[in-house]
Amino acid sequence: MDKNQKMKISIVTVTKNCGDSIEKTIKSVINQTYPEIEYLIIDGGSTDNTKEIIEKYHSNIDFFISENDYGTYDAMNKGLKFATGELVHFLNGGDLFYNNNVIEEIIEIMNKSHQVDIIYGDCILYDQNENEFCSGYRSDIVQIISRGICHQTIFSKMKVFEKCGQFDINYRIFADLDWLLRSLICCHCSIEYIPKPIVYYLRGGLSDTQIGQYQSERINIILKYATFSQLIRFALSDPKEFGALMKIRLIR
Repeated sequence: MDKNQKMKISIVTVTKNCGDSIEKTIKSVINQTYPEIEYLIIDGGSTDNTKEIIEKYHSNIDFFISENDYGTYDAMNKGLKFATGELVHFLNGGDLFYNNNVIEEIIEIMNKSHQVDIIYGDCILYDQNENEFCSGYRSDIVQIISRGICHQTIFSKMKVFEKCGQFDINYRIFADLDWLLRSLICCHCSIEYIPKPIVYYLRGGLSDTQIGQYQSERINIILKYATFSQLIRFALSDPKEFGALMKIRLIR
């Protein structure tokens, strides 16, 4: 990319039946101050008024498709298929950027940190009753293994997906953790934390309401990628959490 050329970022929104919240998500993208944004919306065949709301903003949307899919991560993979930016971000239906300058600030950081592959920040969990700040800071790979990172706070270079692969749709809830650990541990991609709120993350989605049913996914992913020493450090740093996960593993 020419040094005078602005980096293009592809923002992918996956949604289904989000008629009560999709407009806020769209506005938080199209009101960004950064000019080189490619906006893609992947709808899973909504049966409410989601598609009608999206159509209102067709001039601000670079790609839109509405069809049945195999879940959130299948839709995210579709977005990757059509995205053309050097940088990629996933902002789900109902989620909002923290302010209108987020993307501009992220691009400035990425331009200064030329070698970093993935950057991430903080999120604010919200619902109709309250907001709760949630720090994304992870001191090392062991904390990433044990705590994960909210994918709505992650910005990844497209080359990471080209090198490490897309989301494994065999995982219902934790395909983003699988992709992240694959990228960091197997592909040796670099990651950097920035102490900055990125998104308002809407509580109440599938990952919130059914996460307990899919903890076996999480432990299977951790055991798939973590080294023995990393597992030992996980066990020593958070024995209660590690023990709970291993109990699930033994039961199932």
